[in-house]
Amino acid sequence: MKINYTYSLFNLEGKNAVISGGSQGIGRGIALSLANFGANITVIGRNKHLLEETIELTKEIGGNCEAYIVDVGDRTAINEFFTEYIGKHNSLDIYVNNAGFTVHAELQDTSFSDIDRLIDTNLKGAIHCLKNVANIMKGQRMGVITIITSINALNSHPGQGMYSVTKYALEGTMKSLASVLAKYGVRVNSCAPGAIDTAMNTEAFSDPRIHDTILNKIPLNRIGTIQDIGDVVACISSDAFRYMTGATVVVDGGMMLKQK
Repeated sequence: MKINYTYSLFNLEGKNAVISGGSQGIGRGIALSLANFGANITVIGRNKHLLEETIELTKEIGGNCEAYIVDVGDRTAINEFFTEYIGKHNSLDIYVNNAGFTVHAELQDTSFSDIDRLIDTNLKGAIHCLKNVANIMKGQRMGVITIITSINALNSHPGQGMYSVTKYALEGTMKSLASVLAKYGVRVNSCAPGAIDTAMNTEAFSDPRIHDTILNKIPLNRIGTIQDIGDVVACISSDAFRYMTGATVVVDGGMMLKQK
């Protein structure tokens, strides 16, 4: 193996990366992986304590990380954050749209208050951020955007109806942005995780029946980790994937192979 060549392909040293929803779970895993690849990390989220934990964990692996308390559902706060960020860092090389949550209910059983909350965070919040990022990267004529969706966006799972709707919409958002930003040197892709061991899934996975049912659907025979997702996102943010845009990368241990 030519180590120097491999290093040059995946090296993200000096790159500035922002991750929404970076306080825990998949967002935190992405922050740590990007830091391991050399990027300078900024995470945004609503929980100060969890954001500080992400900073400390990043520092433990020798990375640089800062955090901003930002609710992606607050359009004004988002605009102010990106204005402040660019004023401080001058450029944004990598953006990962990860912030989101789920409600366990079929679509017809989901309350309108939950529908509003899911749309406000998972979809409107994402679009607010992506509008800022798209304009920044268009002006730079470079950058990489990764939108975290879900295998629910490709084949809806029972019990997460409205969550699946928002993730379907994000897949469409990814393709729309990829088609218009490519001429400015900006790549846009999505990553669709399967069953991942995060705080959002702790309650469900703690039930042995649910855990075993899910595990039986995964050919690789294990629940995914946040590092499994983080490392993939870091890779597709690098020059090794310089010719890929408008693509969805499924990271599910083969789970969709067993979907009926």
